[in-house]
Formats: sequence, C-alpha cells, structure tokens
Amino acid sequence: MSGSSDRILQLLQEISVLKELDDHYRASPKTDLAKEDSRQRRSKRQQIGNEIKRLASSTRKQNSSEP
Repeated sequence: MSGSSDRILQLLQEISVLKELDDHYRASPKTDLAKEDSRQRRSKRQQIGNEIKRLASSTRKQNSSEP
C-alpha cells in the first residue's frame, strides 16, 4: 500500500474510535464536560474527513499523471 492509503486507513480507524465515544456520549448524562468533549470529537472528525479528501484527491492526481 502507498503511504496515502496507509494514512487514510489510520484516519478511518480514528473516526471509528471517535464514533464509538460519541455512541457512549449519547447514552450517558450530558455534563458540560461531556458536551465539550463531544464538540471536540465532532471537530476532529471534520478535520479527519477533510484530510482524507485531500489525500484521496492527491492520490487521484498522482494516478492520473502516471502512464
């Protein structure tokens, strides 16, 4: 696998962990700290999603320029 593919897999694993934490959040009492943690996880998931898009776009460009 290429470095980009490995990085995308790593990022997808991070998203999976964040999603599991959010599932626990939905089932628990909503303290101010829990709400802030949830907000930070959403922000992190968005950042990861943007990085995945950037990596995928870069990989497509590299593949299209190869003979």
